[in-house]
Amino acid sequence: MLEFTNKYSIKEITDLKDFITVIYILIDDIYQETTPAHIKERRNIKDAILSDSEIITISIVGELLTIDSEKAWLGFCRKNLRDLFSKFCDRTRFNKN
Repeated sequence: MLEFTNKYSIKEITDLKDFITVIYILIDDIYQETTPAHIKERRNIKDAILSDSEIITISIVGELLTIDSEKAWLGFCRKNLRDLFSKFCDRTRFNKN
């Protein structure tokens, strides 16, 4: 069972970008600890535009914000979150990464 230790210290989340960053760190840590090597090192992983952790983060944050339209959410991310996700794929490729 995965346990959270005292390695995380979150004092204040002031905006959406802070929230996404915190969620990404948590998801990436869990992903690295629990995902088997054959998935992390699968064929063509070097060609992916977004990492698995980034895709999971974007999807979960959209769900937490109760955004029903994936198209609208990914469009918002592409326009407003370039500093967090410098390379962003088209919506049609998002679920294929």
